[in-house]
Amino acid sequence: MNTQPKNRSPRIWEITVDSDWFTTLGAAALFVVSGLLLVREIGHFTWGRFSFPVALHRSFWSIWNKVFEAIAAILCFMFAFEFPRKSVKIASVLMGINLAGFVLLSCFRISPSVRHIAAVSGSALRQIALTTLCVALAQWLRSVIRWGRPSELPGGES
Repeated sequence: MNTQPKNRSPRIWEITVDSDWFTTLGAAALFVVSGLLLVREIGHFTWGRFSFPVALHRSFWSIWNKVFEAIAAILCFMFAFEFPRKSVKIASVLMGINLAGFVLLSCFRISPSVRHIAAVSGSALRQIALTTLCVALAQWLRSVIRWGRPSELPGGES
């Protein structure tokens, strides 16, 4: 007794990508990483575990971390000019402001209340930037990737 239908098509769904695969996979990976960072940031905000500006010490790793944060802030500002979409520009600028603020605040002695305000506002900036980036990536991926039956896609079988 055969349970499979006789006229079954070997292809049920087809994926069409209007961009190159490397760019599409990179954008999908960036979307996943940004989403995971957003979930982590929301969890930290919910439970009150903020990342505070750490004071600069005269050690190799402390100086290295601050140099890396400064370079990342500069790169975020530079990337804001590279992307055509305003939402990605806004996300890049917000991340750059957050990183630059942490670098500047780590160079000065600040009170605990100012550290807390900087941590809460930095968390809010990161959440807004990551949400904006995730939405922009999702819109781009949705415009590039189409799912459909072979008969629905251009050039598909009838």
